Order: sequence, then C-alpha cells, then structure tokens
Amino acid sequence: MREAALLRENIWLCDAVASPFILGVLRPRVYLPSGLDGAARDYVLAHERAHLARRDHWWKPLGYLLLAVYWFQPLCWFAYRCFCQDLELACDERAVRELGLAERKAYSSALLSSATAGRAVLACPLAFGEVGVKERVKRVLNYKKPAFWVTLIAILLCTLLAVCFLTNP
Repeated sequence: MREAALLRENIWLCDAVASPFILGVLRPRVYLPSGLDGAARDYVLAHERAHLARRDHWWKPLGYLLLAVYWFQPLCWFAYRCFCQDLELACDERAVRELGLAERKAYSSALLSSATAGRAVLACPLAFGEVGVKERVKRVLNYKKPAFWVTLIAILLCTLLAVCFLTNP
C-alpha cells in the first residue's frame, strides 16, 4: 500500500491491488486498482461508498472476531458467510437503486471484471467482487424497487414483534 497514489479524499489508486477494497476501521481508505476506466471506477466507488455509509468496515471485523471466538461452531461459519453475502448484496442494491437497465448492465460488467481480476484466497471476502458473482449479477439486472406496501408491512410486523417480545406479561 506504500505505492498507492491519492486520487481524492480517502480514495487511493494502487498498481498492486487486483480488486477494490476498504482498509481501516477508524480512518477507512478505499483502494482501487489503477487499471479501472472512468465508468467502471464510478460504479465501483458507488459500491464502496455504500459500504462506508453502512459502516461495514466496522461490522465485518466484529463478525470476524465473533467467528474467531466461536471457530468450533459450524453454524457460526455459515452465519458469517451469509452475513458477508448480505453485506455485498445490500451495497449492490444501494449502488443500483437509481440506475436504469443500461447502467445496471455496465455495473454488472464492472462487477464481473473486478471478480475475475485474480485475488488471493482469503478467509473472509473483503472486496467488491468476491461473493457469489453470478447471483449478484442476476440481482443487479433484475432489480426492482420494493413496493411501498411491502416496506410498510415489514415495519409494522417488526413493531408488532418488538411489542410482543419486549412486554413483560
């Protein structure tokens, strides 16, 4: 990371980076491969900014710490894998929320090129293109905003469950 060049704010370009990622908990920095073109860079940055906005650079290490403590529990490994997939899918959804079909196709192309950049195997998927690329591309291309009534029902159901479980009989 010493060879990284500052692009702007907390965004760094580095020749040694094959796939975009965020490094740091207190002062997170986004590292991008220097070979990304303008459009792909914008899509990747939208995805990484979604991670920053959701504070995933705090949640993922916390999940990894819990996994380290309960390493012997197979259900924890499964839960952590699902957690990482959900983080990536949520950031994809946030990044493509306002995009049209042509832009979603370009986003998917950036996702595929990032995923095939050839990364080392890690115990934890940390970067833009590492979790279920085929499923992520399908979801990006078929993305539809959730209907208002679905959101309303989910909120009401959560409120009802909270009232039921938090009241003492």
